[in-house]
Amino acid sequence: MSNHASARPPSHPTRRAVVAGAAWAVPLVAIGAPVAMAGVSKCLVTGSIQVGPNVPTTIRAICTSQSQWLHPGTIKADYASGSLPAYLEICNCQNADSWYRWRETDTVDNFQIEVDGVHVDQNSSAAGWRASFFLPGFGDTGGCKRFALSYRTSVARAVSPATTVSITFQLQSGPTSTGPWTTVTTITVSGTFQRINTPANAAVAFSSCSGGGTPNFASPGGSARTAAASSDPLD
Repeated sequence: MSNHASARPPSHPTRRAVVAGAAWAVPLVAIGAPVAMAGVSKCLVTGSIQVGPNVPTTIRAICTSQSQWLHPGTIKADYASGSLPAYLEICNCQNADSWYRWRETDTVDNFQIEVDGVHVDQNSSAAGWRASFFLPGFGDTGGCKRFALSYRTSVARAVSPATTVSITFQLQSGPTSTGPWTTVTTITVSGTFQRINTPANAAVAFSSCSGGGTPNFASPGGSARTAAASSDPLD
């Protein structure tokens, strides 16, 4: 969901005055920051990522052989529960319009992150990079775009102890949709997940693929390519 607020006369010191002379060393990230903060702009320095707070999350099960698919079928929709972020928001905090792209990588094998329902595997030829997108210059409040995060697993998980996962987001910006790219910031957040303790979930067979799904894999830049199989290692 895009959030492009229109410019309005400021009733307080402008961001230009607040961050005049701000250096790249200033932290770029507001982890768990509210979507809107009264009287405070999201754009505090050049470029920003805001990751939502960890919230109760349902994690679906897919078969192992479809681990790298963009749109796999679902074996069990409510296989696991977790405490993980539900959204990522990226803001252009520069005077100039800019293109952005990012990738997310995680520390748990056969655990996949979906952005707006699509997974781009970190071990595929795309290396986890999402398709680029455009944001206008910040004006008074900044051009922002929000992305929904969801999660899936392609192997069995334990009920206890919970599995801890760290997720790293790397944001880049560039003058065109194809770059050249410059890294803006890299951040890491953490969460946990575990199998929901039911007989049905304990019996899920990850070697048996459900019907449905589309056999697409991610190409460099986040676009899709269709293939019968992938030689890339599983995420």
